[in-house]
Amino acid sequence: MSGKLARCLRLATLAALFAAPALAQDKLRVGKSGPPMILTLVELATEAGIWKELGLEVEGVMFGGEAPTIQSLVSDSIDLGFGSGPGLAYAVKGVPATAIAAVSGAPYNLVLSVRVDSKLQSLDDLRGKTIGVTSSGSLTDWMVHEISRQKGWGPQGIRTFPSGASRTSLAAMKAGDIDGVVMGAATAFDAQINGASKVFASLGDLVTDFHSNVLFARNKLIESRPDLVQKFVDGWFRAVAHARGNKETVIRVGAKTLGVGEAAARAAYDAEITRMLRDSGRFEPKAVDTIRRSLVEIGTLDAMPPVQGLYDERFLRDAPGK
Repeated sequence: MSGKLARCLRLATLAALFAAPALAQDKLRVGKSGPPMILTLVELATEAGIWKELGLEVEGVMFGGEAPTIQSLVSDSIDLGFGSGPGLAYAVKGVPATAIAAVSGAPYNLVLSVRVDSKLQSLDDLRGKTIGVTSSGSLTDWMVHEISRQKGWGPQGIRTFPSGASRTSLAAMKAGDIDGVVMGAATAFDAQINGASKVFASLGDLVTDFHSNVLFARNKLIESRPDLVQKFVDGWFRAVAHARGNKETVIRVGAKTLGVGEAAARAAYDAEITRMLRDSGRFEPKAVDTIRRSLVEIGTLDAMPPVQGLYDERFLRDAPGK
């Protein structure tokens, strides 16, 4: 073979390599229950190139509450979903999804907001009042009943009303249909800045041992593509590390994703990323015990379920045997 021909062949080979399409990325749809600042780390990971490095294309889908998130998992409309600690009951109820990581602790992502002209002065004034929550049996629902229990009024000392998404709840509160609403911190701070409501209490100060946000995966996905589940979990905790070191980026991405001002996102960062985000995803025994108790108190289950079978830590890098 002549030198000229050999050079031509090499050039042709290189041209073919550069012209070849990039390897297809695996696509995942991930449900987010409500608008906590923490869950904008899904979009942060996209901007930081974390998903791309792992060969993933991740689409975050925001739902008005946990119920539609779990319904979408059951119908295979999404692959993974962020729910709440009380969502550990789903496995007991036969929902084909498994809790695989506890991504946050005490619920600093949730606040109780009231009307700007509200006469409520302290938690003692909440007895007999009606508070809006996303849905019956949700984390926001249990939180209201837990306040009542801690006050010695029993779980029903404060009434709850499933008012859905924050915008609907704020409208119901403005109309006087409800006395307050449990909502995401970023949205609540934004509403306060805009004069639509005022933050009355942070629920993270009331319930200290808890997992507010839990990652669930479809059982079918775990069985058929555990590698994809592992990649997502790895990417999530890379995003956690990135968030801790890039506050201003998190605030910018969070504000854009949630549709709130950067001042509200900044307040939410301090409440959620700084105070409640978890670095490993391990389920904490005291938090799980609180959740197990909550499942009975809110009427989700008739008896406290055994810990075994409530979650699966195999995808966590610091889990035993990894």
